[in-house]
Amino acid sequence: QTAPVSFIKGGNLQLIYPQNRLDFGIASQSVAYAKMKRLTKVDNFVAQPRPNKETIIGEKSARAHKYPGLLSIPKAGLGYGGSGLESDDEAFTSSFQITANNVPSMDRDRKVIGQIIDTESMDFLERLASLPTQKGLKGVIPGQNSGPPLIKVSVTAVSSSSNDTMGEKS
Repeated sequence: QTAPVSFIKGGNLQLIYPQNRLDFGIASQSVAYAKMKRLTKVDNFVAQPRPNKETIIGEKSARAHKYPGLLSIPKAGLGYGGSGLESDDEAFTSSFQITANNVPSMDRDRKVIGQIIDTESMDFLERLASLPTQKGLKGVIPGQNSGPPLIKVSVTAVSSSSNDTMGEKS
């Protein structure tokens, strides 16, 4: 069985870099698909493969990561946000990042594709960016500032607008 997995049905906040950025994705396509279909397990699941990165890698970022509320994806496209060693089933774990601050280091390996534009959503982003986290990789590596949130945060709604608000401010 195979089908595109809905980010709304299986997307989670994977990591919080406090007051910096949020990392969203789908940890496992097969688990997300099973949940979407209300199954405990899916046999013979075929994960959606990573797209051909040659088709997207040359596209320019809409702007630099200089403002809070910018939505970005890996420069090579969705499915290329991790180490590259993940299986296709786990390739979309780090699909999207949203800036909670000025994060110029993201310009090296990510590109902006959207922006939060309303005050209510920016207030919510600020609350998310200040959630307590399990420090380090799943709380194991001490001394790290980022980690998964202490509570599970799932995506329940996504909307988009085609307004051209991505131009640089003067």
